[in-house]
Amino acid sequence: MSNFERLQSAGLIEAQHSLTDDEINSINQLSAAEVDALISVRAKLGDDFFNRKVKVGDSHRMGTMAL
Repeated sequence: MSNFERLQSAGLIEAQHSLTDDEINSINQLSAAEVDALISVRAKLGDDFFNRKVKVGDSHRMGTMAL
């Protein structure tokens, strides 16, 4: 499973957000430890935190991609 797929499965990347090929390649170049950390932060802070702080369409995409 690619990093991109792992982050989608963990709810960090939602299907409605279109990422460029360069963004997907960058995600897939993250180390396993970096991806684990992103997933851990998302799990610990929870959906309510990200939904409250970030709206769909925000330029930083932190609600769906914490990069």
